[in-house]
Amino acid sequence: MSKTILLNQNWIFSKEGHDEPVTLPHTWNGEDGQDGGNDYDRRTCYYWKTLDLKDLPESDEVYLELEGVNSTGDVYVNGQHLAHHDGGYSTWRVNLTGALQEHNDIV
Repeated sequence: MSKTILLNQNWIFSKEGHDEPVTLPHTWNGEDGQDGGNDYDRRTCYYWKTLDLKDLPESDEVYLELEGVNSTGDVYVNGQHLAHHDGGYSTWRVNLTGALQEHNDIV
């Protein structure tokens, strides 16, 4: 039986070395693409979160479901690249099971 756990709290958003805490969903360029200034920011930015394995229910498999990544997304767990996805705002899932340790950094 599957169980859904929302992990929307306590993410860090990183853009050019500046980190700030955010809650998902979050947008970092919602105004620059609409202000008519031809200054739409297309740089790579990161979201990351530290997750303790004890915070997850015991399960045979653990998936991360992403519901709103625009353009391109990559998922890393503890430095290991697990997935790449292209496609604006489409839902996609990543199996984290084999990469999880006691404490996990998810990027």
